[in-house]
Amino acid sequence: MVRILHIHEHETDFETQRSVESLDRGLGEGFTSRIRTIGRGGTWRDVAIAAAMLRREPADFDLIHAWGGAALTIAALGTRLPIVFSPTIDLRPRTVRWLSAVMTYRPVQVVCPTSTIQRALLTRGIAPDRCHLIRPGVDFARVKNRRDPELRKRLGFEETDRVILCVGESTRAAAHSDAAWAVGILHVADPRYRLLLWGRGPLGSPVRNLVCAWNLPNLVRFARDIEPEQLAPLADLALVSARGAVATLPISMIMASAVPIVSTVTRTTSELLEDRHTSLMTPPRKPRLLARRILDLEDEPSMRWSLSDMARTEAYDYFALTRFRNQFRAVYTQVANNEKVAVPQPMAGAGLRFHGRA
Repeated sequence: MVRILHIHEHETDFETQRSVESLDRGLGEGFTSRIRTIGRGGTWRDVAIAAAMLRREPADFDLIHAWGGAALTIAALGTRLPIVFSPTIDLRPRTVRWLSAVMTYRPVQVVCPTSTIQRALLTRGIAPDRCHLIRPGVDFARVKNRRDPELRKRLGFEETDRVILCVGESTRAAAHSDAAWAVGILHVADPRYRLLLWGRGPLGSPVRNLVCAWNLPNLVRFARDIEPEQLAPLADLALVSARGAVATLPISMIMASAVPIVSTVTRTTSELLEDRHTSLMTPPRKPRLLARRILDLEDEPSMRWSLSDMARTEAYDYFALTRFRNQFRAVYTQVANNEKVAVPQPMAGAGLRFHGRA
């Protein structure tokens, strides 16, 4: 039996939340786990208290899975157990420095959610044999594909509206303000173009304030109380406006839902999407070009169908939740048994594809 303790911040990002839930509930026979959180409303109020309390507890676990820098500090100072560390998407230099220090005296295996983060850690001196890649997995049972006219109506959309879903949480890297500008340009020319934002994330309020200042009351609707998997059936098109490293789980969920995608080109988005293969893509920081790409898709129904169908196919081929869980089962077993860690890879084609596009 492999016993795992997951630690993450209480108000963590969506990708971390879903990943922890999936591993806590779905590893199956031979694994048990518990989850503890840091921050207001969590298991522990702060890092110092968490480390002190963990030091006084009996060793009821075989390893710690630390999600983010604060959790890594707790695992390093509060236990002597092996550590699996998953960096969050907003990886900061001080976290990398602290990780390097911890790895000099503790058995730590790093598992990255994207090639972009893995590459950044390798270039900063993290040993390749201790730095691995496991992409998040999509729970396809939760992803809705069928259009939901009732929920659209409840959010204030008309049947004739062209609803553009801005993908993921509002962060600096996600640049949802660029998406708002792009759809705002279209909305002024044709009021049927409207923006749907989830509204969660550290910059959710600033984006809301920006849009409200334009005095375009029908431009945007927020769906903060709706689960992300329910957003795709509300949309006619999905927009990824990223300028930097963003969480990939929301993008792969949209791919699985077969909603046509317009996206910016970044290192991270290019790990999942390819121009005129699974989406239409454009350089970041150019809202007018994003608006132009939206119109391009609107003008070509056959391309819209082709891109969305290929995106759905690739999501089911490469981002399955079973693959995600199987890879972590192997890592947890190897770490608990003090074995060399080697992440089992899916079919060779998937690995080659990502290597070539990252």
